[in-house]
Amino acid sequence: MLFGEHAVLHGKPAIACAIDHWLEIHWELRDDNHLEITTDFAQHSSDWQRISPHPKLTFVMTLLQLFQQHYGEFCLQGLTIHINSGINSTQGLGSSSAVVAALVTGLARHCPALIPIEARFKLGLETIRQVQGTGSGTDLAVALAGGVILFDPLTQRIERLNEQLPIISIYSGYKMPTPQVIGLVEQLWPKDHPLLQHWLEWITTITLEASRAITRNQLTEIGRCMNMAHGLMHGLGVSDPKLDQIAHQLRACKGIFGAKISGSGLGDCVIGLGQPQPPLVQALAIKSSSQGAHCC
Repeated sequence: MLFGEHAVLHGKPAIACAIDHWLEIHWELRDDNHLEITTDFAQHSSDWQRISPHPKLTFVMTLLQLFQQHYGEFCLQGLTIHINSGINSTQGLGSSSAVVAALVTGLARHCPALIPIEARFKLGLETIRQVQGTGSGTDLAVALAGGVILFDPLTQRIERLNEQLPIISIYSGYKMPTPQVIGLVEQLWPKDHPLLQHWLEWITTITLEASRAITRNQLTEIGRCMNMAHGLMHGLGVSDPKLDQIAHQLRACKGIFGAKISGSGLGDCVIGLGQPQPPLVQALAIKSSSQGAHCC
């Protein structure tokens, strides 16, 4: 997430960037109706008629269950699914949305109705909301589309702004679950609070200005928007001394145009625009990707 965190849950636009970290799913059709799912950390067996849950495969099993409900005519043949992830799930890099995007894209080879990105997004978003209880779908949209996108949660429109941006990420060392952060924000700022309404106007103005700067590849202006957005996130109550310190340290680095929280806040990562000189040992250089989920 680059811009519009939290505001996107109120129907405001957000900007996200796909990164060059990949999750691969290998599929095999079976002669029966069994489902065999294997990952680096879990193994589970089920079948299309009685899809059973697994505590470590919540997104996977929920999506398969919804697929069976909506597209049952394609569930006569079983699948063996091997999931290999190169995405660190502890650093707020969208690993949950990545597995959902990869699954719906793979199922599209099995079910032509899912070939349009709009259909894959709809099924994926239903999965995420059933598991988490909330979610704008921004991470899912960019995982499906690739590149740097502007996402409108009201119309579910995905607009490509640019192919890539130079971004680095520094993990804070801790992570608060997104639904918990959202709950804290709702306690601090009731929806009818006038300052929250102004906050939403300010963050939307910054997001739209950043979208224009990203289209023109104006790194100085994008960085300025990032710094301002971080300040607004702080005012919302989702920053803390550690995140602020990382952001200020990044901004002090030569070659960095701006820095801000990425994601819901109160943990996860701070991102910087540009390449620090000299390179920071603790920073993860994120190569943005112009390609989203696809079948090989």
